[in-house]
Amino acid sequence: MKLIASVLLVSTALSVCAAPYPANSTLGERSLEERATGVVTTCKTKGHAALTFDDGPYYGATAGKTIANAGGKATFFVNGNNWDCIYNRADTIKALYSQGHVIGSHTWSHPDITQISAAQLNNQLDLVERALKKILGVKPRFFRPPYGSVNDAQVKILQQRGYTVVNWNFDSGDSMGKSASESIAAYKRLSYPNAVIALNHDTNKPTVDVVVPAAVSALKSKGYKLVSISECLGQSAYQSVGTPGQRDSSWKC
Repeated sequence: MKLIASVLLVSTALSVCAAPYPANSTLGERSLEERATGVVTTCKTKGHAALTFDDGPYYGATAGKTIANAGGKATFFVNGNNWDCIYNRADTIKALYSQGHVIGSHTWSHPDITQISAAQLNNQLDLVERALKKILGVKPRFFRPPYGSVNDAQVKILQQRGYTVVNWNFDSGDSMGKSASESIAAYKRLSYPNAVIALNHDTNKPTVDVVVPAAVSALKSKGYKLVSISECLGQSAYQSVGTPGQRDSSWKC
């Protein structure tokens, strides 16, 4: 229990440091400093809201269905082996993909990539690419660094591999101990129009069960269009799209 508590404290601290803006902040002004390093934090068009979800696949199917039923699209930045093995959640990923949501990379095992070598980063990317090729037949275009933590050298590696690095300009706070009601209140405080990239976690059940329906309702009532990160940035969703593989003994973590 002490070990679990310590891990949670470290994870929370890293998330606090990494989040570009608190959930009740205004948008727009702080994205410039991250653009200088090639990290995207805002959509190109005001009135677009890109709901993004990290750390899955886990409860993502619930969030994806809610957003799709509202006529929207979202983006899921998946790990390979974090909360669960990605191959155990292949059906969830396929369902999200079939609904038109975008699947991006969030590394294989969720390390702080500023603390690993270039070779280790490339291996993290390779493993996720291999899994998504097997499950969906795609190579992801969008990358979300764990904890939002990334440096210039890593951005260069990622861009050389064809990735667009995406952080956020609105944090629901669900990884920092915010209650569902606090996250909902933060969404309701968003003014219109802004260009929003919102951070959420589909490993958080209150987020997908309670926050997402309320956030979707609040954003749509203000006039926001719920878009994938692809539409948000005006880029194709994937670097390549091919034929998915057949499940075999290699589908394991």
